[in-house]
Amino acid sequence: MSTDHGAAPVIPSSLLPYQSYTLDPVWQTRFTYMWCAALGAFVLLNLPRTFTPASIRENLLVSWRGVGVDYTEVDYNQDAAPPRKPVAGVQTRRRTWGFIGRIMSLRLWCLPGLPLNMGQITSVAIYAVFVLVSTTYAVPLTENPNRAGFLALAQLPPVFLFASKNSPLTALLLPPGTDYTRLNYIHRWAGRLLVLCGLVHGTMWINNHLIFGLPILTQQKEGSGVAALAVLLVLVLSSLGIVRRWAYATFLVIHYLTFPAFFVTICYHTVYAIPWIFPAVALYTFDLTLRFFRWRVVASRIEAKNGMSLIHIPHAKTGWRAGQHVQLRAVFNGRAWESHPLSICCASPEISCLRAEDGTALGMMLGARACGDWSRALLEYAQLPELSQDEIDAFFQDDEETCDDCEKTGIESQAAEDHDSNELPGRLTMAVLEGPYGGPTLRATDFEKVLLMAGGSGATFTLGVLDELIGRATRGERVKTREVVWVWCVRSFGAINWFAPHLQQIAARAASPSSPIRLKIRIFVTCLCDPDAVPDIHGCLVREALRPSVGRWLDGLVSGTLAAVDAEYASKEVGESDYLSSDADLEKGAAAVSDSVQGGVAVFAAGPGSLLAEAGNAVVAANLSGRARACGGVEFCGEAFKCR
Repeated sequence: MSTDHGAAPVIPSSLLPYQSYTLDPVWQTRFTYMWCAALGAFVLLNLPRTFTPASIRENLLVSWRGVGVDYTEVDYNQDAAPPRKPVAGVQTRRRTWGFIGRIMSLRLWCLPGLPLNMGQITSVAIYAVFVLVSTTYAVPLTENPNRAGFLALAQLPPVFLFASKNSPLTALLLPPGTDYTRLNYIHRWAGRLLVLCGLVHGTMWINNHLIFGLPILTQQKEGSGVAALAVLLVLVLSSLGIVRRWAYATFLVIHYLTFPAFFVTICYHTVYAIPWIFPAVALYTFDLTLRFFRWRVVASRIEAKNGMSLIHIPHAKTGWRAGQHVQLRAVFNGRAWESHPLSICCASPEISCLRAEDGTALGMMLGARACGDWSRALLEYAQLPELSQDEIDAFFQDDEETCDDCEKTGIESQAAEDHDSNELPGRLTMAVLEGPYGGPTLRATDFEKVLLMAGGSGATFTLGVLDELIGRATRGERVKTREVVWVWCVRSFGAINWFAPHLQQIAARAASPSSPIRLKIRIFVTCLCDPDAVPDIHGCLVREALRPSVGRWLDGLVSGTLAAVDAEYASKEVGESDYLSSDADLEKGAAAVSDSVQGGVAVFAAGPGSLLAEAGNAVVAANLSGRARACGGVEFCGEAFKCR
């Protein structure tokens, strides 16, 4: 006779242990949905700028193919074409720049002492909220810290996505100019949050073992987990700003060694890591493949100029825009594998105003200021004169007793004593170009007035933008721009000669009767040692002063009171170009800029972080004032420069 004992007892869910390996992978997926949805919303907001004909041409048809090298001599006709009528559509810009435009400009606002602006802080905060919610929601973290470990793994794809120089995100889905340098801050903060999740998981797990008296390093799972955490700590400590600034090569070596070590140790630690490592490896493989695909081996000439190395690559003629940068590997003194990002200082030959001394196309020009180990070595290499084989043989014949101990560098150093460093023609060397990357996020030709602010070597960026703008205007293209102010702040007079010949050519083109643009060049020098040697540049004033106020120059450009801004610095004026004494030169283009601004103002700034923060705050202040809407709005493009 069977006995019915009833249904089996049901344990209340509150008494069940937390099912980590069932629930935590679900939160990995939810976190992935969160950051992908936020990224998708950002991409949708930028669609109007991403899929314009010009953007498609620059992203898909030009930049992806890399730098075009052409060894044939092409005569680019530089004769100025008749100016076309101003581009219509200014009033449309005035109507569209309203409340939303002013609010969006708040993203540029920088707080003192913070390296990020409000837009970047907001992005990092949103990402951090996603991580915090996914890590702490409905989980007994102190008893079972596995959720934090799962979330650390889920952050591997975004960490690699925002670190890649070449990715579908920067190449296809975002506007031109939005490259890895503008997204790298997300990579850094995502990496820090990944390490934080790993620390929470590891330290709480170790603490629980200590409380219950359990051994820590007895099994492979525990030992590999501690090893993975140690590798993460080494990686994040070597990525601190002070290490990147003073030992960048060490930072790179540790980076390239530790992330494969982390992948190996984490796979030994848990099988749940493999699905998240595959996307990271795929992104990195895609990045490396495109890097090698865009490598170009070219001949270059390195010229030394008062602490600046100018790298001329005459055969690089297509596939890049002014203001973009390339990764350069120069073959000299055993440093061929060191890669450094350098801005392109000029427009492509078919647009550029610049020509070489023999009248041929300049090609690509890069600038590297001697501020780090590699750039100083490059400058010293360029200062040594090239010797023919006959000169080398003659040297050995004159000093046969010590020739066995002599090296070629010693010969060159002795020969360099007989040369004036300012007259050295430079040296030929082979170089490897990778890129181009980045570039201006704005098109200067779309704005009625343009302000270009540069500090130190930041002039390499603004000079290229200026060259492209004047070149397009004087070749008959339809441009909106009517007035341009190029401001440069440098420490010494010698720095002016870095780009004096190039500024002379650009200013001469802008002063031609066919040019619709009025160009003003203002150079501020903190220590002008030789005022009489100021080079003659059309429309240029050189003054001894501290760094000028970006906001004051912007207000003068928007309100049409640049003369008053010039007057503020008149008492400190120490040099003036003779070309500026002509009344006709002073009035050139006055009719084109006498009316109030209606076609918008663009501000381009390049230099140290403090200059970019000041420029961004000035743009925010201008947009929040009543004048911004009347002038069609003020937009900003910044390029930070750091020594390596």
